[in-house]
Amino acid sequence: SVAIDIFKYAIPYSDIFGGVTAFHSSDILGTNGHPTVYWGWGGEDDDIYFRVVKKLKKSIIRYPIEIARYKMIRTHGHTAAESNSHRLTILHSKYDYNLDGINTTNYTLHNIVFYKLFTLINVTLPEESFEHIRTRLHIKNKN
Repeated sequence: SVAIDIFKYAIPYSDIFGGVTAFHSSDILGTNGHPTVYWGWGGEDDDIYFRVVKKLKKSIIRYPIEIARYKMIRTHGHTAAESNSHRLTILHSKYDYNLDGINTTNYTLHNIVFYKLFTLINVTLPEESFEHIRTRLHIKNKN
């Protein structure tokens, strides 16, 4: 997203990423998909940004700020998740993106519902402890 109401329709930092994005399927596969190691709020959008820039060596193309304007919608009792206290440790660890993503995703499929404009795929992901994530991604302990 380029301009969002909660940021007064300005970009708060140059490498902000998330909200409304579009990918070619080959780029999603090339990044190994979205990360699965962020539980709670924060980090996952920045992680996919780094996957695009560092792993694919591509730049982010943004529509002009006058066109790409969005309003953050908080409806139907939606509340934001609590901040992930480990998000910055994971994000700045420079872990190998091949260790997390499409190739490591485990889930339980509940159902698939086909609508006219989209398909809803309902799954449950098993939550990992930070210690398990740290071990899996080879993130060193800060002592």
